[in-house]
Amino acid sequence: MKARYWSLAIILILVNYLIFAALFSWLVDSDFGGKHSTRTPAPTFTPAPAQPPAIIIPTPTPVPPVPTPTATRVLAPANASTQPENASPDSAAAQPDIEPQLVAPGTVNIRSGPGTNYQVIGALNANAPVQVTGRNQDASWWQIEINNGAIGWVASSVVSASNTESIPAVEAPPPPVAAAPAAVAVQPAADAPPAAPEKPKYQFEPTGWYDDGNAGLTRFLGDIKDVNGNPVNGVFVQAKCGNFSAISFPSGPVGWGPFQEGGDWPAGFYDLTVDTKPVPCIWTLTVVDTDDRQTIKAVLSESVPVEITAEKSIVTANWRKNW
Repeated sequence: MKARYWSLAIILILVNYLIFAALFSWLVDSDFGGKHSTRTPAPTFTPAPAQPPAIIIPTPTPVPPVPTPTATRVLAPANASTQPENASPDSAAAQPDIEPQLVAPGTVNIRSGPGTNYQVIGALNANAPVQVTGRNQDASWWQIEINNGAIGWVASSVVSASNTESIPAVEAPPPPVAAAPAAVAVQPAADAPPAAPEKPKYQFEPTGWYDDGNAGLTRFLGDIKDVNGNPVNGVFVQAKCGNFSAISFPSGPVGWGPFQEGGDWPAGFYDLTVDTKPVPCIWTLTVVDTDDRQTIKAVLSESVPVEITAEKSIVTANWRKNW
């Protein structure tokens, strides 16, 4: 059966082929009445003559940029006032200058001149600010104004002065004339020893004081030397404010305690940092003797007041050993 079907299929395919071939030949040979479609040629483009533009746009001329003014700093002349132009006289008057003044931690003598050989004319009360009007040449005495315009003098070593940078040196009054003692002819013995010089009251005395800017500390430091300028080691300095007291390590490379604090200090140098911030107060500094940095065995100098402020909290205080 299958061979028969295949033979029939082949015969049908051949018949179809002959029919389509005859139909294709007839279509090719037929002219359809002699009318063939002809392609219409496209017109040729002829460019129109160039015409001038209706609107002429001028070429813009570049405009150079206008330079931007740069602010120039103008230095005021040396004699020009630093007060703003719109500041009123009332606002200037509202900012008074800080007057130079001093204050004493205790009652101190007021003398008629810069020296202990002048007469005592009064006393300065403790913690009472007084205006400073002058100084002697080395600023070891301050001139102050007391009642009724009178002038007096106090020693700078027993008071604390502030804002005194512009205080001028003034002429001191003539020293008092001491009455000449009656001349007495005394024939010294041939073997009598020379008179010994008067011994100072304290074993140590201050030799130089000045403060420095704030570095976030309340600190006291300085050098301790003998009368010949040689460094002195093993000396303690006490700083006191009210009931609070602190004592330094011994001066020089002596060292203190199990960690030998201060063991690397230079000879004769001491350093006492009381706090890591300024502690404003009228402090007093004293050379003392101690075994434990707590209990004072002996006071070896006078107590000298120094002022600590928020702006100036580091003080250099030097001392001299007299014997």
